[in-house]
Amino acid sequence: MGNPKNREEFKQYCLRRLGAPVIDINVDDDQIDDRIDDALQFYADYHFDGSEKIYMKHQFCADDLSRKWIYCPDDIISINMVFPWDDSNASINMFDLRYQLRLHDLYDFTSVSYVSYEITMSHLQTLNMLFSGLPQHRYNRQLNKIYLDINWESDAQLGKYVVIEGYRKVSPDDIQISGTISSNLTTGILPPNNLVMMDGTDTKFTQELIEGDVIILSTGDEVQVNRIAGDNYLTFYKPPANTVVGATMTKKGISKVWSDRFFKQYACAKIKYQWGENISKYAGIQMPGGVTLDGPRIIQEAQIEIDKMEEEMMIMNILPSEMYTG
Repeated sequence: MGNPKNREEFKQYCLRRLGAPVIDINVDDDQIDDRIDDALQFYADYHFDGSEKIYMKHQFCADDLSRKWIYCPDDIISINMVFPWDDSNASINMFDLRYQLRLHDLYDFTSVSYVSYEITMSHLQTLNMLFSGLPQHRYNRQLNKIYLDINWESDAQLGKYVVIEGYRKVSPDDIQISGTISSNLTTGILPPNNLVMMDGTDTKFTQELIEGDVIILSTGDEVQVNRIAGDNYLTFYKPPANTVVGATMTKKGISKVWSDRFFKQYACAKIKYQWGENISKYAGIQMPGGVTLDGPRIIQEAQIEIDKMEEEMMIMNILPSEMYTG
């Protein structure tokens, strides 16, 4: 039981670590959940295992073009950059300088040096950054919106992809997705045409999911998101085996977070602090058997543990700053 797999097992582990059932831990169940959520938030914000770098591939839909911004899932912590999608980064033709360099100078890598090619390509990349640059964006994690400072009439086209680099927190809980989902036998709304489109009701898939997420349907199917075609439409990599009509959806969590060494220690310290606060108003009162409640001492011990772990976090476990060149 030292490696909990879900929230309930984790709560029981924390209580045992604090002394239960030998000692009565005077903390309400809801208070335990609150302190675990506080620990998860800190873990996601600062621990290198609490978040993951992602490349969010999003296909412009009609809803995006009308409102001129993109929904961002709630789990996204930060957005680093938006990759360009202009012609300078597309496949090149025979009149392009890069094509000519490869054709005439690099047809055989064993007979010529690639140093001049590398210098030329670096120069072209610098020119591209100077005259074109990266698409500018604005993002605030509290709004769940990515604003792209582009010409939406010409740059953003229905069906065109945008790739966004960012960080997403690792959630251990299975999260209920709003609304329901049903099979739609109409195919070909967006390529590939061999995938059945799924209709959502009272939900916004663009706000809650990214492509590649694993979700569990109330029909018992476990499926992976292939394409989000709009706020209420998506496809799966593998169609569900069962007929889907008004099924509820759950986004699958990462259960290994519950057994992380730092997270277990930090959450236990937060619960211990709550325990001390709960009994601090009874400080000095002698209980039957000669036991005296000492809430302030429990608070002090818990605060020392919390401060030590947060200091360790800032020194050893925080992600290094990204390095940008160009």
